[in-house]
Amino acid sequence: MNSIEMLNSILEQQRAQLDLILVEQKKIRKDVTTRNWEDLEAHIVTLNYLSQQFSVLEEQRTEAYAEAKKDANGKDVLLGNPLFHMVHQKLAASRVENDALNNYISVTRNFLQSIFDNVIPQRRNTLYSNKGNLVHSKPESLVLNTLS
Repeated sequence: MNSIEMLNSILEQQRAQLDLILVEQKKIRKDVTTRNWEDLEAHIVTLNYLSQQFSVLEEQRTEAYAEAKKDANGKDVLLGNPLFHMVHQKLAASRVENDALNNYISVTRNFLQSIFDNVIPQRRNTLYSNKGNLVHSKPESLVLNTLS
């Protein structure tokens, strides 16, 4: 197998791996929004495994790209490669999925922090970090009665 065929093979594997990663990311977002914590843990483990496999493929792709570029006399062999563009699009979709989940978590965290600050009696004095930043007091413990 020549270097360009090897590069295409690795790109195809990356494309398939990203399809699996995107499916897991959607499951994770669903688990977070529906508060299904048990499934969330399982999906995070699966996503970590898939991400590690993708990292290995990325190292292989980098090596194969260097070889293919040598064989092509310095020409960029990825420039017109449709597989490379598919992988790039799927990576962008994965990034969007991560950003959406991060935004949801950030908004939820800020909302809960504001509830804790207003409802739960804790230290009311203003605290500052050693760098002069305002530090919000965190509740030391909280027990909620979830029985109806």
